[in-house]
Amino acid sequence: MRQASCNVVVVMVVLLTGTAVILLEMPETHRLLAAVAGPYPHTRYQSRRKHPTTADSSHRLSGNVIFNDTNVLAGLRKYGLLDLPSKEVLRQMSLQQMTMTYHSYIDNINILCHRKFRMGRVGDGGWEVCDDEAFRPGEPCLVYSFGMRESTNRRSLSVHFSQLGIGSEDTYIDRTGWHLMTLQSIMAMFDHSGRIIDVLKMDVEGAEWGSLRQMITSRDLSRVKQLLVEFHFDGEFKTKDMGVAFLDVLIDLHTAGFRKFYAHKNPLKNLKSRTFSIVRTSCYELHFVNINMNDNM
Repeated sequence: MRQASCNVVVVMVVLLTGTAVILLEMPETHRLLAAVAGPYPHTRYQSRRKHPTTADSSHRLSGNVIFNDTNVLAGLRKYGLLDLPSKEVLRQMSLQQMTMTYHSYIDNINILCHRKFRMGRVGDGGWEVCDDEAFRPGEPCLVYSFGMRESTNRRSLSVHFSQLGIGSEDTYIDRTGWHLMTLQSIMAMFDHSGRIIDVLKMDVEGAEWGSLRQMITSRDLSRVKQLLVEFHFDGEFKTKDMGVAFLDVLIDLHTAGFRKFYAHKNPLKNLKSRTFSIVRTSCYELHFVNINMNDNM
């Protein structure tokens, strides 16, 4: 089978940069053992209490809590949602529940890609591309890569470098001398308006949140087959507004048809969260395919 020949546009990046309360209906001996076993910190279990984060508002916790589920992972299983809630339910969640859901959702896949190809290095810097027929880059192939800073030299007739930054609006940063542009404006500049982007990669040091928010609003992502993003986040939501803003982007991506086929924690950015008991990272590389691609064409 003849391999597709891709035109690659590489755009440079701009660096802008306790004690748990246990209320269980259990014999006193088990209650004491549960406390000694160390239930998840910051998590409050209470019998017959409505689950605060589930999308099914009618779901209630069982009156009898299984002793084996009072270990350190119990809070993550109950409050770290693998499926994102509705925006209405999200706004009722606590900061801790938002943080647990962010780390749980972003670290797990929700679609299977049967064949992946690693493009680039095996370590930091490489990215996985799904080769399943429904999402495989076609011909003529178009790839946008935001985030390389090492070179502005043309490597081949099909690879072009431009010193631009992706952003949520078209603007100029005086202190850095950089131009920021939306994806829509960049595509228009390269005469790519209306084209399908086979792969859109972003590693832009935090600028992904605002940029993706704009792409969702403008529907620029509707013609993107695969979306590869490194999400940057310091591990803990400081305010509910911050949690809502970040999780809204992930909810909107899911609603737009983007499903995660590969998730990778950047080992160079390990962090210990006060809310999440397992070592996390401040940089998650998430790889999506667009299941609505055929409907959008």
